[in-house]
Amino acid sequence: MNQHSPLNIWMQYVNDELPPEERERCEAHLDGCDACLELYMECIGQMADSLPALPDTDVFAAAVMQRWTEEQPLASEAEDTPANQPSESKRRIPWTQSPFFHYAVAAAITLLLMSTGVFHSLMGHPEPGRMSYSASDQTEAYVPFSEILLEKTIGLLDSIQPKHERGGTR
Repeated sequence: MNQHSPLNIWMQYVNDELPPEERERCEAHLDGCDACLELYMECIGQMADSLPALPDTDVFAAAVMQRWTEEQPLASEAEDTPANQPSESKRRIPWTQSPFFHYAVAAAITLLLMSTGVFHSLMGHPEPGRMSYSASDQTEAYVPFSEILLEKTIGLLDSIQPKHERGGTR
């Protein structure tokens, strides 16, 4: 649409009476033409005058409040449930489904994985362990933390287990 459209075309556009291709041309023309935009706004103003008046807000608010108060006793009757039937929100959930239990399990698994060095091996960083020195060649040998933990666990189990099960005399 290279030329300006007359007022009646814009009125048809506002009333949605134009064919789709003509509507698209009008929309494209509105983007760049201030004069036609003013005609369009004038058509909208004329259309607004023909619309019914807005309802009185005080009357509308009173009607809404009246309906709300009529429905309130129905809602309070629904809340009066017998004492032996717990409501949906007051039901107890099993302890295995509580968030605290899930956090505790997650923390325990994280501590276990951290103590075994799994995270350090995944990251490619050396595990926090100890360095031991070989007396013969004076070189450092790295001992992983997981091996230290394993040694301490075996030592603890050996101290608990009776000697005759370990191959001893008692």
